[in-house]
Amino acid sequence: MKTEAILKQKSSLEFEKEIASLKTRVATQDMELTRVSTAIAEKTNALRNLLDQIHALEIDTAVKRVMTDSCLSLIETETIEKRLNIELTETDSIFLSRLQKKHPNLNQRELRISLLVKLNYDTIEIARSVGISTRGMESIRYRMHKKLGLGKHQSIKTYLSDFSLGY
Repeated sequence: MKTEAILKQKSSLEFEKEIASLKTRVATQDMELTRVSTAIAEKTNALRNLLDQIHALEIDTAVKRVMTDSCLSLIETETIEKRLNIELTETDSIFLSRLQKKHPNLNQRELRISLLVKLNYDTIEIARSVGISTRGMESIRYRMHKKLGLGKHQSIKTYLSDFSLGY
């Protein structure tokens, strides 16, 4: 009987530690989400100001159109990025939890990149979303390939798609 009580107490302590750890992770992720959302809002405002300045320029209409289209495209990208940060579906959250449990060596950025890869974003879109160069993104994917334990010719995208389906 004493052994059983000790095991229950030990199990309860481990459970409490895990809860505390998860609460810390949630708080950290909330802070990161706030930081990213603020940065996106600032970028979007700067792009809108730039767009207003471009409209005020007295330059060739075709050149002005190219410049405004570029700004509008960047604003749209920032809006999509903000939505991605805020609107994780329940399925995405479950996927990330399972992936982190299976591969605890992946950091937060790699987990986020994994989600974007699974959602069929290409390297250039992911690099833009994360705020790094395409070459930097390729380096991260190379390191992730190793961390996921994939063979030389295995695709990260295929692995993550299969993983999300439970294979």
